[in-house]
Order: sequence, then C-alpha cells, then structure tokens
Amino acid sequence: MRTFLARLWLTALLLAAVSPGARADIGLAARFGDVILEGAEAGKTYNLREAAHVPFGIENKGDAETDVVIEFSIPRGDLIKNYEAIPDPSWFKAIPARQRIGAKSIGFFDLLLTIPDDPKLVGRHFQATVKARMDSTEMLAVAIENRIRFSIGPGPETLKEEKKRKAMQQLDFDVTPQSLFIGGVPVGKKFDVRKEQKKTIRVANYASDPLSIRLSVEKWDTRTPLPEGYEAIPEPSWVKLKSSTVVVGSSEIGQGLLMIEVPDEAKNKGRRWAAMIRSGLTAGFWLDAPVKVLIETAP
Repeated sequence: MRTFLARLWLTALLLAAVSPGARADIGLAARFGDVILEGAEAGKTYNLREAAHVPFGIENKGDAETDVVIEFSIPRGDLIKNYEAIPDPSWFKAIPARQRIGAKSIGFFDLLLTIPDDPKLVGRHFQATVKARMDSTEMLAVAIENRIRFSIGPGPETLKEEKKRKAMQQLDFDVTPQSLFIGGVPVGKKFDVRKEQKKTIRVANYASDPLSIRLSVEKWDTRTPLPEGYEAIPEPSWVKLKSSTVVVGSSEIGQGLLMIEVPDEAKNKGRRWAAMIRSGLTAGFWLDAPVKVLIETAP
C-alpha cells in the first residue's frame, strides 16, 4: 500500500460581509489547514481525511445553530509556485455537502478527491480551493477558505529532495592528481600533454550511476599561495581542455585531456607558470578542490 505524504499549514482566510448595525454573535473557524498530497495516482479516489490524518472540521463559533455548505472552486489567481489551477473542481466532493452545526460546536466532513484516469495528468501538480460558508440569505454571512494541493506522482517538495539526494550521491568521485607538472613545453606550437608526456587529469567515479563532470581552466585563485618559483599564467586560455565535460561510468575512471598552446614570443620562453582546473557536477555546483597545473616552457 502506497504511503501518501501530507503537510498541514494551519491557515484560513476569513471573508465576511457585515451589514451595518448588525450585532449577531456569529463566526466560522477551520479545524483543517492547507493540505499537500503527494504520490496520488490517476484513476483513483482519495479521502483527504485519511491522506492528511486530520479530519476536516468546521467550528460554529456563533451562539445559534447554522447550516454550513462545502464548495470547491478554481483558485482566484493565488497559485503557489509549481502548482496549476485544478481543471475541474468537480474532482472534489464533500460528504455531507451540507450540514447543520450547533452553536459553539464542530461539524466534520469527508473530502473526496477523484482523479480522472488520464496518463497526461501524471507528473502534474494542482491546486484547488475549498470553501465553507454559512447557508443563509441574511446580509450577515461568513465564509472561510483553504487551499488543497495535490500531485499526481511526486510533488515539488519531494522532487526537490530527490534532486538534492541525487547530487549528494554523485559527489562520490575523485579528481587527480592534485598537482600536474608539465615541463619542456615549446612556444608557438600545440602541445598535446597526453601524447607528449602521457599525463591526464583522471576522474574516478565510485557512485553506482554514470557521472558527468565538468572541467574548467581558471586564473590562479589569489587566496591560494603560488608554488615556490611559479607565477600565475598570464592567459588561462593557453591551457585548453579537449572537452569540458567528462562522462564516467560507474566504478570507472575517465580522463580530462589537455592541450597547451603558448604564443611564440621570446618573453614566454623559460617561464614557470601556474594555472588551475576546477571540477564540478554538470547539474550543479563546483567543488573547492582544483587541480594545480604547473607549466615550464622550453628555453
């Protein structure tokens, strides 16, 4: 049996139209806040009392019994982010739809949600309005409204947590070496580091799923001390990655391939430069563990 998640926000909007001079002691209060239902399925019916584990109670705060009617409607533009207005409020039904509640008493209702058996609804998130109002023709009347939100499949909050967990799982990888020394680099020529010196940046994936890692050549971060005898490379674009993305299968090692191209100028000969290569997830953030690339150009 599937578990359905429900969250309650105990809020209610009080809407009153009061006739001048009226002094009656009346009022309604909701014993049921906004509900969020996740994991619902198309073609099924749900009792929100069971899904939310809280009965839909309406309190008559007045000093006389009153008839209360439950109605459902499309939201009036106050949609919560990631939710859309319910296409048809008739998906909801209250049992009973009308109930007489004694003075200073509480009446309880069952709210039923029947979702059409339509595969196009899967993965969508809907919002509806439930309203409890006094069934009266008097000028003095009170009504309260609450939101109902539901998702056919995982809801936005669940999806957010799933993405976060996924990203954390994908952090199970390692980028080496911490420092990559490349000497004898000629100026004025394209220098293939793997071909000439059999050196690469290695990305080991220890996670159970394939991993996409992005690499980027950056200026030297001044917060990090330069290795003794080196200065920051004047132009990071002299160090090029053959691909800025490395896709690595589970329990495999991928490689970041480097090409160095230093302009053919006398001042660039016999120099010792340092650059940084940052790594991170293509779907998210950078890691604070760059690879130091130490370059010596030929005299």
